[in-house]
Amino acid sequence: MTVWRRPYSLDLTTVGAIFVVVGTAGYLGFFVFAAGSGMISEPEAVFFGVWFVPGLVVALRRAMLGVWVSHIGIRSRSLFHTTTVPWASVVEIHNGTGSMVGLDMGRVAIVIERTGGGPVQTPIQRGDFIQPFNFRPELGRLVTWPEHYDEILATLRECHRNARPREQRAPASPDPVRAGRPDQPEPVRRPAPSAAQRRDIHALTRQYERGVLTDAEYAAALARLRGDG
Repeated sequence: MTVWRRPYSLDLTTVGAIFVVVGTAGYLGFFVFAAGSGMISEPEAVFFGVWFVPGLVVALRRAMLGVWVSHIGIRSRSLFHTTTVPWASVVEIHNGTGSMVGLDMGRVAIVIERTGGGPVQTPIQRGDFIQPFNFRPELGRLVTWPEHYDEILATLRECHRNARPREQRAPASPDPVRAGRPDQPEPVRRPAPSAAQRRDIHALTRQYERGVLTDAEYAAALARLRGDG
């Protein structure tokens, strides 16, 4: 039996959708019980069913949005489509342009490149610190914060690497420049930046990409954030 799972932590939107599914199913069960026991009339039961059943279906589908993996492949679940790609057909998992019905959403999305078909855009998109909320049709997309997005992308790439046959995995080859040199002490590693530092570096990089900062200003500000001086 194939077990599909999401190999990453769930975002708040997905958790909320799960609660909506549970609540809607509970209300629907109550109305079925009430109709069977005569507490409400049959027309009233039909009326509530017409409203609750589609809502339950949409909420259930919304709770299942994302990227699922198993030992046989990777699966992208959107609101209306489910696409399964065997690991043998996956070429690369990378960043791409987030779009909906052919319209550029102005965000970065996780894209699965495959052989024998076009790229598969997953519903996972990276949000923006500067403009976190926009009036866009987000029902079929999972817009998450940059750190969570990067975590998901790295996890999916790791799953793809582990799913390859051992002989196809990229070995850790020695550095040809250091080959033949005597062993040298390992350099002192800088401690990993905190969540606040990563957020500030991300915002600084966005300003630099938009031309707000010059090369010198960007380098100086980045050095201050990293504590280089």
